[in-house]
Amino acid sequence: MSQLMPQLKRRLDKKSSVEKLLTLNQHKIRLGLTRINKVIKKLKITQKPNVKYLTVNGTSAKNSIIQIFKSILIKHRQRYAATYSPHLVSVTERFEHNQKFIKLNKLKNILTRVTKYKNLTHFEKLVTTFGIYIKDLKLDWVIGEFGLFGRLDGIRALFNKPNYHIISPISWDHLNWTKTKKRNFKALKEIVFEKTSFLRSTVYVSKQDPKVLKLIKYNLKNNHSKKFFYGSDFKIIKKNKRYYYKDNLHYFQIKSNIIGDYMYENMAPAIKLALDSDIPISTIKKGLLNVDIKGRLQILKKGKLLKNLNSQDKLILDGAHNDQQSERLVKVINEFKFKNKYAVISMINSKDPVSFLKPFKGKFNKLYFLDNPEQSNFIPKEKLKAVADKLKIKSEIKENFQDAFKSNKSNSLWLMTGSLYWIGYLLSKN
Repeated sequence: MSQLMPQLKRRLDKKSSVEKLLTLNQHKIRLGLTRINKVIKKLKITQKPNVKYLTVNGTSAKNSIIQIFKSILIKHRQRYAATYSPHLVSVTERFEHNQKFIKLNKLKNILTRVTKYKNLTHFEKLVTTFGIYIKDLKLDWVIGEFGLFGRLDGIRALFNKPNYHIISPISWDHLNWTKTKKRNFKALKEIVFEKTSFLRSTVYVSKQDPKVLKLIKYNLKNNHSKKFFYGSDFKIIKKNKRYYYKDNLHYFQIKSNIIGDYMYENMAPAIKLALDSDIPISTIKKGLLNVDIKGRLQILKKGKLLKNLNSQDKLILDGAHNDQQSERLVKVINEFKFKNKYAVISMINSKDPVSFLKPFKGKFNKLYFLDNPEQSNFIPKEKLKAVADKLKIKSEIKENFQDAFKSNKSNSLWLMTGSLYWIGYLLSKN
């Protein structure tokens, strides 16, 4: 019996590790490629010559751009696999193959194999899991969304020679990971370096702030592959509330179910890559008509969250968590003609609430601050309230979103925002 105890303990420890990963939401991070490179080499995970690899990083819109491009691939009947970071409700959402997430039992089986590599971080285990998951799949495309920064991110180790890379809009974020830990140009310069300096593939650069674009171009000077920039090589034009894609060879109208000028701007690099991959314009247009992007300007049309609202009210979920995102989000919300507008906000403590909340001033009747019951690293609602008070934004703290909804008036728009983890929690309750 005593001989069986160590084996049982090891089995239980392994099970506990797998369960921890399956319930993963916010994980501890250790940047670096040494650990995961060793494991990938041992597992003989390599890129296939007949598959196209696309990686995406930046600060904002990474997932949106991937979902847009993926929608085009589906209409083009391309076989694909994609990995995302973070997930909203279930960790299975991080692994997608041809419109289906990985089965829970399969994920458990792969994670059980991966957890024996003790030095890997949670994120590195998930990245390795994706590598094993797609190893024997017949694919045309593989898409990887970076986690933190890029240069020392596990996705770079898994796909060290992608065919294409898209740089989404970059701004200040994850300041606690920078050397200065302050919102200044030095930190921005460091962030852009971490996200772009290592790229050697064909690069598509989304619309950027001018100072960021200048930094990107500087960091790409040693990249001798093709580079395409929003504005000079491709762009979106808006005329009379209609949107048009334009590059040196093409000019055509695009229509979609998504809302907001900046969401259409996010389409531009996906469209350009699709065109360069010889996907017909007609197919691209079909792919753009109905893009499913959960947690990004998502208008809820059914579910438990709507029970406390009136039929004429609107509820929008958006995982915006930095000032670049909140500024664009508030601009879109401002276009909705509702008598009353409210925002219910929860944030994690690695974000800057001051810069995030500034765009909300004067645009909403009231902001409600809550703690996310499924996160331990949230910014306390009382602290968010104190920030709003200093910014002279009318606000109130609530224990839960149901209490916030009790103050609902007719013809109201409700925005839930501040964190993707907050949106994930809400979706799990819907």
